[in-house]
Amino acid sequence: MATVTTRLNLSSLTGSLPRPFWVMWWGTLVNRLCGFVVPFLTLFLTAERGLTPVQAALAVSALGLGSFFAQLVGGVLADRLGRRRVMLLALALSPPFLLALGFAPSYPLILASALVFALVGEMYRPAANAAVADLVPPEERTRAYGLMYWAVNLGFAFAPLLAGAIAARSYALLFVVDAATLLLYGAFILLGVPETRPQAAPRGKGTGALAVLRREPLLLAFSGLTLVFALIMNQAYVTLPLAMRADGLGEGTYGRVIALNGLLIVAVGLFSARLLGRFPAPAVLSAALLLMGGGFGLNALADTAPLYALGVLVWTLGEVAQAAVAPGLVAALAPAHLRGTYAGALGATWGLSGLIAPTLGGWALGHLGDGLWWGCLGLGVIGALGFGLVAGPLGRRLAEAGEP
Repeated sequence: MATVTTRLNLSSLTGSLPRPFWVMWWGTLVNRLCGFVVPFLTLFLTAERGLTPVQAALAVSALGLGSFFAQLVGGVLADRLGRRRVMLLALALSPPFLLALGFAPSYPLILASALVFALVGEMYRPAANAAVADLVPPEERTRAYGLMYWAVNLGFAFAPLLAGAIAARSYALLFVVDAATLLLYGAFILLGVPETRPQAAPRGKGTGALAVLRREPLLLAFSGLTLVFALIMNQAYVTLPLAMRADGLGEGTYGRVIALNGLLIVAVGLFSARLLGRFPAPAVLSAALLLMGGGFGLNALADTAPLYALGVLVWTLGEVAQAAVAPGLVAALAPAHLRGTYAGALGATWGLSGLIAPTLGGWALGHLGDGLWWGCLGLGVIGALGFGLVAGPLGRRLAEAGEP
């Protein structure tokens, strides 16, 4: 009886989601479990390749630049060529450039490899988001995207342990294993995910990502508010460790504090997706921005590890809410034949934030000190008000489209 009850409870959390979705879920989990390179790239480039921190930061920025364009291009291609085909192309073509990044003999080739790897590899993201929207009925999308984000963080929670064991033997092996899991993810898609595109996007003028943004003010506003969210969140990996070091808290303390982010997501992610689906999406996104701004605003008062940890716990709740709700809302906003393009526009904001956040955050911390954290709080409040302003137009648009 206990086993039956457990299965029923798990079913209520995961929903009756189709088999291809679960194939993508497992592929995502395996890929993230061995997604070593990006988190360890700065350490690899400085410790193993002898680059300066500035040179390593430029290489990481090249990943952000490539991701920005990859999201826009990948979204359009997903609508024109098909979701499955774009995912397969990205996962099959990116491993050689990942290996080139690890074995490039010169700094210019490292920069070029980083740029092309992100440009090719990140194209699968809008295609995958569009495929989830195609496969899952509207009322289940919040749960589906929440489960996908849970898989990402479940894998990421254990990836550093595997990476540390592998790096102790060879940093080069990190690149080899990561590249192999990209191919394995591609095999999952090849064998278990059919083409999901409802219909081909009509060719001609006005179907590109920038053209869609120009004529779709709601998507443009949504992307702008998501950029605000991403700029705040990226400070966790840019300026937070610097602020903690200035308070006499070393890298080990930062590692333990930031680990709470992944642990909390793993702990609540499976349950939060079901809960969040009961509330209007704009209200959830407003709350997410308030939590994100408030969590980083707490850093202005922090000078000990427990206070910094409290901030992490607060903004992580905002991260969980945003990740579960935002992709589904964009999918509901998009015409079926443009779901990839809309998903790419949303994803591009994260690539853009990867370019802007390090410079902006570093300048603010250096010139304003704790003013950076008060600024994050202010941005969170402004962003929350912004979602309040677009809630009405979004609701009317979704009602016209017959979306819940």
